Amino acid sequence: MTKLRTSLALATTAAVCLGATACSSGAETSDSSSATIIEAPVSDPQDLKIAYFSAGTSNSYLQAAIEEAEKTADEIGADLDVFDGAFDAQVQFDQMQQALTSGKYNAFVVEPNDGNLVCDILTTEAPKKKVLVSVFNLPICGRATNLGDETHQPGTITYVGGQTLDVYDAWVQDVIDSHPDGAKIALVSGPDLNANTICFFKAAEAFAKVDGFEVVAQQTTDYTTPKAFDAAQTILQANPDLDVLMSNFSGMTRGVVEAVGGKDVEIYDFGGDEWALQNVADGNLTSSVMMLPRAETREAIQAVADYVSGETPPTFINLAESDELPGTPFATAENIADFTAEY
Repeated sequence: MTKLRTSLALATTAAVCLGATACSSGAETSDSSSATIIEAPVSDPQDLKIAYFSAGTSNSYLQAAIEEAEKTADEIGADLDVFDGAFDAQVQFDQMQQALTSGKYNAFVVEPNDGNLVCDILTTEAPKKKVLVSVFNLPICGRATNLGDETHQPGTITYVGGQTLDVYDAWVQDVIDSHPDGAKIALVSGPDLNANTICFFKAAEAFAKVDGFEVVAQQTTDYTTPKAFDAAQTILQANPDLDVLMSNFSGMTRGVVEAVGGKDVEIYDFGGDEWALQNVADGNLTSSVMMLPRAETREAIQAVADYVSGETPPTFINLAESDELPGTPFATAENIADFTAEY
């Protein structure tokens, strides 16, 4: 059984009790490298009551992920409620607090809007309430720019993601390698606190270390096409000699392409939706980095099911190496036929 909720009903103040003393079977504090996951509260995936915290519901990426979450929950026989984080870190944090207070759930599957804000509640408070936690898409607890197993926060079951810093580093390096004479670059990304934005801007620092490259603009948006159009239009008006515009989500890239309007500006996309792959094939985009909303959601939920079944899921599931990809997450005109979009 699945249903979409923007939040649980507000609990009374007296009912909100997230104590500071850990249970004997709980996790240690989230900053401890020895933090452990709680004993599985159930032994059958059909007994899972999952709160699925989506970053939002307003674009095709998130909608595809939610659809896959509901499908996966049905397949394993678990109950799942979807919470719309509305791309608002505080809204999502409040939803988690209310979900814990309700006592209804024994598992959280989380796509965080602000991985630092929800760190304690997911790695300390949730284990005290005997709630398992699986994280996907964006790392928590200051691990946004970590690599490999270090993207996983102790106290949670797993981290599933393909937008790690090394992927962004490779994306930036591709722009550098493709422009031996240098280039003027503009960056358009999602919200400021989003881990993908943090990784993108961190990787882009490499441009300043190479002669001939200059980042002339760096804009954050709400991931929507209209906001990206406005940002790109402002950037182009201020920088008529711009060479490259890098867009950190295909939904935004649509607005970027509209704003560029045929000008001699190369557009690099991160997202790999159906529209982006078609536009790589048509020559409107230089390339696209694949994102797998269905795979990451499925893996995050399956990790919880495996854990309660007595298995030990990987602490980090790297989607950049997923079997859903043809050996690389980078789609270009040369290899575009090898890719299939998930949204």
